Amino acid sequence: MRLSVVNRQTREAVPLAWVEAATRCAVRRLNVKASGTLAVTFIDRRTMMQLNRRFLQHHRLTDVLSFRYPPHPARPGHRAREASVEGEILIAPAAARAYAKAHGIAYRHELARYVIHGLLHWLGYEDRTPSQQRKMRWLEDKLLEACT
Repeated sequence: MRLSVVNRQTREAVPLAWVEAATRCAVRRLNVKASGTLAVTFIDRRTMMQLNRRFLQHHRLTDVLSFRYPPHPARPGHRAREASVEGEILIAPAAARAYAKAHGIAYRHELARYVIHGLLHWLGYEDRTPSQQRKMRWLEDKLLEACT
């Protein structure tokens, strides 16, 4: 899988190489075998609020949005399993900075948690029920421990 990590905001510093390494580690540990591209993009508060309202009808800032796009068909002459899977994880680093400051957590650690949380959502994990939340948090903690 190709990974694209981009910072499209200017308010918060984002250690892109470090984030990319942590994301690649999490992808390996989760045994993701998809082809295609996954984009991890850091965006400003305003853009995140607009996207949250547009796609989830929530009128507030959120920290992470994940989108998994339908696979493209395999190219002629290639096997069906080589179909491209694409997706996007959008992250508001300002939300990570605020949460980290309020809870005495390192900003980098919280930023990595957001990336991993978004990756888990991209893979289909949900956190709507307490049981789902516990499972996701456990996976996040294990991946953070292994990859940061």
